Amino acid sequence: IRTLLAMVTDLAVVFRGQDIIRGPLADLAVLNARVCGAPPFGMLRQFDNDQVWSVTVPICFTRTPFATNEAFPAVRRGDLRLEMTVDIDVTSVDGLVLQIETVELLDINPERHLKYVRNTVEFATTGEERVPLPIGNPLLGVLLSGDTSPITTTTTSTWEQIRTKIDNVEFGYARVNWDSLVGELLRGMRKPPLRLEDHGHRYDGSEAAFATSLEAIAKTQYLEEYGYLDFDPLGDGSYMVTTQGRNDVEIQRDSGTADTGYFYPVELLSVGRSPAR
Repeated sequence: IRTLLAMVTDLAVVFRGQDIIRGPLADLAVLNARVCGAPPFGMLRQFDNDQVWSVTVPICFTRTPFATNEAFPAVRRGDLRLEMTVDIDVTSVDGLVLQIETVELLDINPERHLKYVRNTVEFATTGEERVPLPIGNPLLGVLLSGDTSPITTTTTSTWEQIRTKIDNVEFGYARVNWDSLVGELLRGMRKPPLRLEDHGHRYDGSEAAFATSLEAIAKTQYLEEYGYLDFDPLGDGSYMVTTQGRNDVEIQRDSGTADTGYFYPVELLSVGRSPAR
């Protein structure tokens, strides 16, 4: 599934020139699985060469699909656009067919909708650096990824250790390690992450171990590249971060590597409020 998702290198929902959603499809699939409970679904008819794969990836404006009070409102034709950049130069895939479908809720008056747009930060040095978060809209969480993830011999990662601050006062997370943020991501997935991952079966070659040799295990290398700061654990906004009127809302990261980090602030916009800063 990851190979297919990687073919859409950028996907955006744009309203009157302003991004509401933007990022590589692989990132957006993880975010929607975590925040909206809507993971991608894949289908392979037969496990042979030159077979057809299909993957459905929900892109949601709401934490709860089909909620009538949280959706993108009705707009004039042409004001809302879907933009994509596609790269089909993939050795293991011969071609790509895209099918786009929309889900419309008729005769509703939503009060709010989500906004999540990819941001990039270049960390020039190791150690502590500040990463400002957007101010103005309630903040539900932040999806994180970077060029460096822990491997078998080291725990070094782009977002190795994190604190969150409002006006220079700690809130939410005080020196949390990357491993815990990966756990925060997986904890909140309402459906098994195997839809985003491959899986295998344990087998040690011993007949005596046959009872456990068929145990399915997730290969989570893909999901281990992502972490999540959760400011909405109940999904009802009771813990969301109010940023309006604040001077600074920021992540302070501490890491042993200097590379590129990516982050998606998940904002909750009131209907009628401009997505622009």
